[in-house]
Amino acid sequence: MIFQSLISLYDRLGEEAPPYGFSVEDIGFAVTIDRQGNIVGEPEDLRNKINANKYDFRQSVVPYSNKVNVRANAAAKTPNFMVDKADYLFGMSGKSKKDVHHRSFKKLIDEVCGESRDEGALAVRAFLDNWQPRYASELPYWKEMCGIHGKWVAFRLQGERRFIHEREAVRRLWADFVKIEEFPRGISFIDGESHDLQLQYAQFKFGSGASLVSFNEKAYESYGKKKGENAPISVEAEFKSSSALKHLLRSRNQRLRIGDATTVFWAERVSPVETFFGQILNPTVEDTGAMKSVQKFLEAVRQGTMPTDIERDRDIRFYILGLSLNKARLALRFWHVCSVGELMAQFRDHFNNLEMERSDRDIPFPGVWHLLKETARETKDISPVLAGSLTRSILTGGRYPQTLFQGVIGRIRADQAKKHPSSGKSISNVNYLRAAILKAVLQRNHNTEVPMSLDSERRETAYLLGRLFAVLEKAQLDALGKVNATIKDRFFSAASATPASVFPRLLRLSQHHIEKAEYGYVSDRRISEIMEHVDTFPAHLNLQDQGLFAIAYYHQKNALYRKNETKSEGGE
Repeated sequence: MIFQSLISLYDRLGEEAPPYGFSVEDIGFAVTIDRQGNIVGEPEDLRNKINANKYDFRQSVVPYSNKVNVRANAAAKTPNFMVDKADYLFGMSGKSKKDVHHRSFKKLIDEVCGESRDEGALAVRAFLDNWQPRYASELPYWKEMCGIHGKWVAFRLQGERRFIHEREAVRRLWADFVKIEEFPRGISFIDGESHDLQLQYAQFKFGSGASLVSFNEKAYESYGKKKGENAPISVEAEFKSSSALKHLLRSRNQRLRIGDATTVFWAERVSPVETFFGQILNPTVEDTGAMKSVQKFLEAVRQGTMPTDIERDRDIRFYILGLSLNKARLALRFWHVCSVGELMAQFRDHFNNLEMERSDRDIPFPGVWHLLKETARETKDISPVLAGSLTRSILTGGRYPQTLFQGVIGRIRADQAKKHPSSGKSISNVNYLRAAILKAVLQRNHNTEVPMSLDSERRETAYLLGRLFAVLEKAQLDALGKVNATIKDRFFSAASATPASVFPRLLRLSQHHIEKAEYGYVSDRRISEIMEHVDTFPAHLNLQDQGLFAIAYYHQKNALYRKNETKSEGGE
């Protein structure tokens, strides 16, 4: 199903997709040569530096072979045609000689070009005939060309801006050359018909050349078959599917990174959903225009409606593929197929589950990464398994991973005494996103209806105790004003896990706060209204009840804050 869907995407792309034997690749540098093969001027740096470890590159449709990316053992004898890494063009990598690379590059060009009289082809052959590798280190940008961000180096003919490999005559030379390549015949698993079989699936830029299909050890082979014969795919099907996947991996709008997985997605025909999907799962804060458009779209989805241009796509299929690097091959993290209408319904349910009262500063439709960051102190500590599981649960409507709930509870405990690094003020350990996550998991996984805001009629003990804790904290602040540590900083974890060990002490302490505060009777009334429905303090609260406790604490604090705001606005 994955391969068939990718093949259909290639056919849909039309002229956006490269023809057989070609691939869209990154070019880092261009070297200009004259018609006699002499280098003219300095190599041109085509990279655009984004940050210390990230560059944008010039993209070009280049002649390409599946064997190009393998750079071990005999792989040096399999160069690319006309454009390749610096060691193939110049016979050096840094200060190390790469004679085999250089000779194999020259041999392929001689073989493909044959008797061609094209000016570009003749200039490159003249360069290779006359070039002395020992001069390579004297080239400007040599260190950069050989570095990990150097990418491929292309030739230009003096007086032209296009690359030599982009000349029509040179493209025809390569297209004719790959047509005569011989392949074994066999049955392709794509359609069950007899075809020429591609024994080596294309490699993608995850680490050092990773394939979606590969057999790199004999232990994985069966029935005496070698490598790609174990999963036979036709040359045409392999090229189309790999080209489509490369297109998705290059795309800015149809690719996103969640944890260690790269997720690509597409519809069976062009649809606005292809643009919205990535912004829904992983909103780009920098692109405020896109965020506003997506928020407006999701507001409509939440109400059960969709814009006209998406409504007409309700029944088309939508494909979502999650991949990550696992040594020499790509690991399939998840594969999901649904209709656009089904996908929108899952998003509606997900965001309804997350819906929680918030401030204007809070993001109304948090992405996956926003949720994951609430489970760990630093982003590097976020579980990649959790990232994949959470994404899958959103897309399928399945249960949220329990580790999401556990992670948030863990952070609430760890941050109970957290202070702002500059002001020293106490930071709330139960923020909007954490409360929203707890609510979502309780609703979907445990069928527990949880309100968006304070429900003073709710009678579960855990909810009442969460409210009570917030009221006791407010009583302390009313009495003492600014303090170094509130009861939240000292007792939140214990109060939410073992109420019986903490609340009697806190209630006794509150009497002193009530007596000292100017309006202590208000806190006294609030405490009495809640305690009226609490029969006993449980010795322990399970994890789900601890989540409900935290939500109630968040609800009650917000309600108390709103009352204070109302009084201030009224001049009281």
